[in-house]
Amino acid sequence: MKKIQKISIWDYLLLSVGFFLFFTLMRPYGLENSISDRLWPLQSLGCCMLIFVGSMISDIIVTCIFRLPCDNSKEWPYQIRRGALFFLFLIILISVFAGQYFTILEWGWEHWYYFWIDYDGNFSLQWYMNGFRQDLIWALFVALYWLFMTKSRMKEHRIQELLSLNEAIEQAGTVKEENVDTVVICGEYKETLTVSPADILYIESIANYLSIWYFHDGELKQKRIRNTLKSVEETLSGYPFILHCHRAFLVNTRFITHVDGNSAGCRLHLFSIDRTVPVSKANIEALRQALGADKE
Repeated sequence: MKKIQKISIWDYLLLSVGFFLFFTLMRPYGLENSISDRLWPLQSLGCCMLIFVGSMISDIIVTCIFRLPCDNSKEWPYQIRRGALFFLFLIILISVFAGQYFTILEWGWEHWYYFWIDYDGNFSLQWYMNGFRQDLIWALFVALYWLFMTKSRMKEHRIQELLSLNEAIEQAGTVKEENVDTVVICGEYKETLTVSPADILYIESIANYLSIWYFHDGELKQKRIRNTLKSVEETLSGYPFILHCHRAFLVNTRFITHVDGNSAGCRLHLFSIDRTVPVSKANIEALRQALGADKE
């Protein structure tokens, strides 16, 4: 499967350039009253670099310390948790960097500590907190950019995943004719079904019953048996082409014609039947392995 690009240094650089244009053209926060025109280029360039450096450091902290690397295959709970930590550290860092930078720009290096004292010369976080509230606006732009890029690359990952699965199905070719021993699937009311596992299309759990779809003499048939999916899965455990793809479904992977889906999940299209079978997100990897999609 094609490797999807993660959020990288180039994304942060592009975001920083966007901020450079924003500060140069818009002059937010009324800074034109405190920063002279001759310092505006430095101020804009500084904001650009602060966003870049702050984003890189925040990403390193979240990835290395909190063990939440950028992973487009993860679902939204993981992405939101990672994003929340990223923005928390980004706002903290940007508030320090920006406040210190503007202080030095306005008063010079010898008065760098002005950012950390009040009018009486005592240590204070007043200027930091003022900057923190303003920097929430910066973070909003970063959040929107992050949301757009994450959603886009998660979608691209899902598309590549579906393409990979369908490619594996095409390479597998048609269903192979094999002589497989028959098994007996028993129900709680002594009803039984003797069938070759290779002839099973899929099995669906409905309430306390199983709906078994299978081929007999080339004809698709259905058998309804009172039993649990777990019990039948144990009976068929020796046949790797029978896959538990969903909490309510077992499917014969050799009868899969193609796979489609969206952000909600994948669905399997099967030979000789219009109905699709769902695949839960937890079983995507098992499906990939069953189809040989992980092979080079």
